[in-house]
Amino acid sequence: MKTELSYQELKEKLQHLEQKARTADILSNQIFEERQFLKILIDTIPSPIFHKDREGIYRHCNEAFSKDILGLCKNQILDKSLFDLPDKIPRKLAQLYREKDLELFESPGTQVYKSTVKCSDGKERIYQFYKSTILNEAGKPVGLVGIMLDITHLEKKNADLESLSYLDALTGVFNRRKFDAAFPELLKQDRPAGTLLNVAIIDIDHFKTFNDTHGHPAGDEALKCVALTIQQNLVKTDGSVFRIGGEEFCILYLTSSESIALQLTEKIRGDIATQPASSAISNSQLTISAGLLSIRGRLIDVKQIHREADRLMYQAKRSGRNKVVHKTV
Repeated sequence: MKTELSYQELKEKLQHLEQKARTADILSNQIFEERQFLKILIDTIPSPIFHKDREGIYRHCNEAFSKDILGLCKNQILDKSLFDLPDKIPRKLAQLYREKDLELFESPGTQVYKSTVKCSDGKERIYQFYKSTILNEAGKPVGLVGIMLDITHLEKKNADLESLSYLDALTGVFNRRKFDAAFPELLKQDRPAGTLLNVAIIDIDHFKTFNDTHGHPAGDEALKCVALTIQQNLVKTDGSVFRIGGEEFCILYLTSSESIALQLTEKIRGDIATQPASSAISNSQLTISAGLLSIRGRLIDVKQIHREADRLMYQAKRSGRNKVVHKTV
């Protein structure tokens, strides 16, 4: 039985081993380069990225996460959980993030949510979290990877757009859409004992005639003037004014008594009646008629309240205009 390899066989085997060694070196270099590429790529990405195991221990993170979010070096974060960093993350907040992680492990896949984060520079920013589970060969979650996108400016723009959608373009006061959204919520709120919620519907008298006589630009200026006068009188009440129709406004404000409620609306009526409606037109005074409803109890029927205040306003019109008709319910 042949036990020794011939010279040629030894040579071929040696060449085969050398080829395997070269292949292994090439693969090892490729793996090293790929790891370096991934490390550089992850650290270059400006968004915070992190990798946790199932126990909540950080296994990897990039510079944006370590420096911008926690203000630490990586070696101060890796092999630790948020509970191990009480100087950076309050325990209550760490528990909230842990609960979100556990939700993801219980339902493997992806998880997306928004959260306000206090960053290492002391500023609070809004981040969108995108997290996904890491599965082992058996398909069981063994960790998660997450990326955080700073959406602070986007949220601010959205808030600004939302705010604009609630403003009347001409006068700058709240519009009917805001009134329809805010009024029902205001009615549901608890008020201090003895406090009255006052609803006044204000309509400019003979406004069509004013427009026909002086033109629509003057009419627009008059609407702005009326809105400004109302706002100036509401400053100390923390009340709100809404343009709910062409020349119709509604004001909501709280007072401690009926007399104070009436005094405020009367003050608005008097101020409008004694000042020019347009700075470019002499003798351009306007007047208003107002229906003021003071609500003492827990009346929450929006339509009923609006209907009653509207009825009072038309009563003021019928009784000669430039008046306030008041009722308490």
